[in-house]
Amino acid sequence: MPKKTIWVTGLCVLLVMLTLAAFAPSVVGQLRNVVFDSYQRVFPREPDPNVPVHVVDIDEASIRLLGQWPWPRSYLATLTDRLFALGAVAVGFDVLLTEPDRTSPGAILQSWQRFSRQDITLPAALLAQDHDNSLAEAFLSRPVVIAVSGAVDGDVPQPKAGISFTGARPDSAITSFPGALSPLPELTQAAAGIGAISLSAGDDGVSRTVPMVVRMGDTLMPSFTAELLRLAQGAGSHILRTTQASGEMSGGAVRVVEMRTGGATYPLDGNGHFRLHVAPTGPRGMTPAHSLLGPDLPAAPHPEIANRIILVGSSAQGLFDLRSTALGEKVPGVMLQAGVLEQIITQSFLTRPDWMPGLELVTIALVGLLITFLCTWESPMAAFAGTVVISAAGILAGWLAFDRAGILYDPSMMILTAIAILLPGSTLGLIGKERLRQSIRSRFAYFVPDALVTQIAADPDDALTPRGAAREITVMFIDMRRFSTVTERMTPEEIVHFLNRYLGTVSDALTAEGATIDKYIGDAVMAFWNAPINQPDHRARSLRAIFRVEQSIAAANDMLAADGLPLIGIGIGVNTGPAYVGLMGSRDRLSYTCVGDNVTQAARFEGLTRIYGTNNCVGAPSIHDLPEDIRAVELDRVVVKGKTEPVALHCVYHAHDQAFSSAAAVFCKARSAYLAQEWDHALSVLDQLSGMAVDGLDTLLLAQLYRDRITALRNSPLPKSWDGTFVSTAKR
Repeated sequence: MPKKTIWVTGLCVLLVMLTLAAFAPSVVGQLRNVVFDSYQRVFPREPDPNVPVHVVDIDEASIRLLGQWPWPRSYLATLTDRLFALGAVAVGFDVLLTEPDRTSPGAILQSWQRFSRQDITLPAALLAQDHDNSLAEAFLSRPVVIAVSGAVDGDVPQPKAGISFTGARPDSAITSFPGALSPLPELTQAAAGIGAISLSAGDDGVSRTVPMVVRMGDTLMPSFTAELLRLAQGAGSHILRTTQASGEMSGGAVRVVEMRTGGATYPLDGNGHFRLHVAPTGPRGMTPAHSLLGPDLPAAPHPEIANRIILVGSSAQGLFDLRSTALGEKVPGVMLQAGVLEQIITQSFLTRPDWMPGLELVTIALVGLLITFLCTWESPMAAFAGTVVISAAGILAGWLAFDRAGILYDPSMMILTAIAILLPGSTLGLIGKERLRQSIRSRFAYFVPDALVTQIAADPDDALTPRGAAREITVMFIDMRRFSTVTERMTPEEIVHFLNRYLGTVSDALTAEGATIDKYIGDAVMAFWNAPINQPDHRARSLRAIFRVEQSIAAANDMLAADGLPLIGIGIGVNTGPAYVGLMGSRDRLSYTCVGDNVTQAARFEGLTRIYGTNNCVGAPSIHDLPEDIRAVELDRVVVKGKTEPVALHCVYHAHDQAFSSAAAVFCKARSAYLAQEWDHALSVLDQLSGMAVDGLDTLLLAQLYRDRITALRNSPLPKSWDGTFVSTAKR
């Protein structure tokens, strides 16, 4: 499978993932929420008991003791008086006070008279008491915040504090409601602050943010907590900073960046929402409302009330103000409002800067390109390891950013992109590698041992060097002697059968020693070692192969003798040295081969076996570090055709071959006398050599070669530089 296919597939997958991440459909948003919720579970906010924020809870016990909700407004008036008497800095009622109190004496009298046939009256002094007015009087001149909620209709009250902007007004970005559920006019007039208590929730019902400013109709309304924060500081208004004023990018739309209330500045998301960092409920205490509404006023200063911002809300299930949090808990809505105040006071925020989506897109693109690149590598583990490392790094980066800086970074799409590219990319890579392995096996199965084929298939680029490579190799040429004599009485079918058997036995001998069979040239064979697979012992392998080939020829001769046919001979040339190896040929037809001077010399050495009467002629580099069971005898120093420098030519034999060892010793004496120009002594020793019978060495031919040389040399003057070098004029 070409790498181009992997790149095209990877880039297509990357484009899809970038599109998903950029346009953020609901499924991506839900995934992002899961990631951010997991951060909160790992690193929840630690509540600080010293933060001056406290909740007075209208809990189940308070309702059981003081009666069902809604309580008479006189209770709330008394609660307000007592909270300020105990040292509260500001008080906010996280309950809606939108309808008149039905427990006021006048309201009770009206309900009695509505269906009664009797004339029912109450004393004028009693009728003059109105619980809503009592609560309004308790609010007067005190830092009290009452709640307003967004609705589909209803008049919107006038805010108690203005909201100014640095930058354009971001109406389109802010959470909007057509109308409002407003508190009673007398309460609105008496309260020092009025704020929206609408809590946002995702599609899964989890509250992760709190709107700090909302639009009701045409009116911008600060949140309940923003108003409490303003009154606690004695501030007069709120300031919103937008992207237009900050210079941040927001795709052309005006988005909210942060809000300032008095001396406190806190970041908001583009819609004007404050992101919650939730603290576990745990043992955190809330003061039950009934403990403050007993017959006696608690002692002042109250340790949980004095110098604190007090939020009055309910945890009673029947009042339906329980919210799901990122920690998987159900908590009263008033606790989320208190958590906002605590985060602002401690300046502990969770932020997702405007540049974060852009950064995530960049990381997705880079990771996609990297994984695609790794999929093109030969090792499938590279892409897998890259995906694992990237996933771990993304998760760690998200955790560290959250824990150390309160920054929300989402690595989920980056990780999914890596996986989405890894799966098809690695699959295509494996398919391509398998096809290549099959191609390699089919190409090399008949020329290279199975073990080498497996190694080549494991790393074909390194082994086959498709662009070629210089490497030291040992090359062998093998040629059959007397082929024409043997086959002249055979039919064509018999010749083919005989040749196949001969080449088969020779090939088996070569592959047994790890040779790569380059080609068959009629009845000749070319092979080499140390390519495509590195073989540190390639010299020794080639020498052992000589004896394996000789044994195979001996077996072939036994069969020929049994059939009454002439016997065949063998000529083997071996040389070691640098050569250029790789896939060579035309565009349509390639073969794995080697070229170079040392290859040519090996072919020349094979031809010289005819002259010296030996089965093998081996170059000096090939006998470097001879195995213990092999010996070599130097035959001559020769300049082969086409060369100018002499090379030493050897013949190798088994150390245990006593006949060959004896003949080699005699020849060495004759050659020493020859080089010393002791012609008579050399001829005497050569006569001794002629009388010796040795398998694999024609002693008569070798002795006669040197006799002829001596005859020619002794009758002509020799130069002082003469060293016995023979210049060959034959190619083969």
